[in-house]
Amino acid sequence: MMEKTEQFIHRTESPQGETPPAPASRVRARTFLVPLILMVLHHLVLNVVAIGWLVYYLLVNLVSSSEFLMDPYNSTLPMELLTESGALTYASLIGMLILIPLYLLYILLRKRKKDLLLKKEAATLSQWLYSLVVILGAMGLTQLWMTLLSSFDPLSLPGRLLQDYLDKVALVGPDGVAPVLDILATVILVPIGEELLFRGIIQGEFGKAFRPSVTILLTTVLFAVFHLDLIQGSYVLIAGFSLSMVYYLTRQIALPIVLHIIYNFIGSGWLSRLAGFGEEADAILVFVLYGCILLGVAAALLLRRLGRQPARQRA
Repeated sequence: MMEKTEQFIHRTESPQGETPPAPASRVRARTFLVPLILMVLHHLVLNVVAIGWLVYYLLVNLVSSSEFLMDPYNSTLPMELLTESGALTYASLIGMLILIPLYLLYILLRKRKKDLLLKKEAATLSQWLYSLVVILGAMGLTQLWMTLLSSFDPLSLPGRLLQDYLDKVALVGPDGVAPVLDILATVILVPIGEELLFRGIIQGEFGKAFRPSVTILLTTVLFAVFHLDLIQGSYVLIAGFSLSMVYYLTRQIALPIVLHIIYNFIGSGWLSRLAGFGEEADAILVFVLYGCILLGVAAALLLRRLGRQPARQRA
C-alpha cells in the first residue's frame, strides 16, 4: 500500500507533466522549527484558554465550585465540569480567533519578504467537484476504519483505545454550548485555523525543501501526530493525506479549507442533527460514504489529470 501511495504521488509531482526540478533551497533549521513552534503554540493557546474558561465557569457557578472543593479527589468530576462548562469548545472558539490572525500575519510577513507560502491559483468547477468526491471518499474510508476498530473486543488494546477516544469526544459535545457557537468553532473556525497552519504554512515550508511526495507525507504525518490521540490520529492520516494531495494538485488553499469544513460538518454529526436524521437516514449516509471510496480514488486521478493540463484547458 505504501509503495502504491509513493508511486501515485511521484506521478503527480509536476502538475504540468514536467520533470519536477530539484528544490530551490536546502533544508534549513526553519524548515522544522517553524512547524514545531507553531504546533506547540497552537496547543498552548488552546490549553490556556480552556483552563481560563474553566476557572471563569467555576467562579460564576458557585454550586459547581463548591462540589469541586468538597470532593477534589472525585476523578469523574473534572470530566463532568469540562462537559458542563463547554470549556473545550470555547477553547476552540476563542483559541482560533487568536491563532487565525497570527497565522495570517506570519504568511503576510513572509509574502512581504517575497517568500510566498500560500498557493491561491484559480480553481475550476471540475476541480471543486472532484475534490468534494475525494473528501467524501476519505470520510467513507474513515468510517470503514472506525467500524473495523469497533469490532475488536472492548477489553483488547484497540477496544480500550477506542473507548478512551469516545470518552474524550463526549467532552467536546454541544452540551453546555449554544449550537451556533459549537458550529462556529468546530465546523468553521477549527478547519480554517488548522488548514492555514498545516496546508498553508507547514506544507509551504516543507515544499521549499523537499520533493512533493515527501512534503505531502510529512505534512500528513505531522497532522496526525498533532491530534495527540492514537485512534484519532489513525483516521486523521486519511483526511490529512487527502487534503494535502488536493492542495498540491489544485494549488488553491480555499479548497482544503472548504473540504475540511465539510468533513467536520458531517463527521461531528451536525448534518444529521440539523437535517433531523434518524437511524435509518444515518445508515444510508454511511453507505453513501462507503460508495464514495472508489469514486474518491477516481476523482483523485482526474484531479491529477487536470493538474497536468495548462490552466486555460482545464474545465
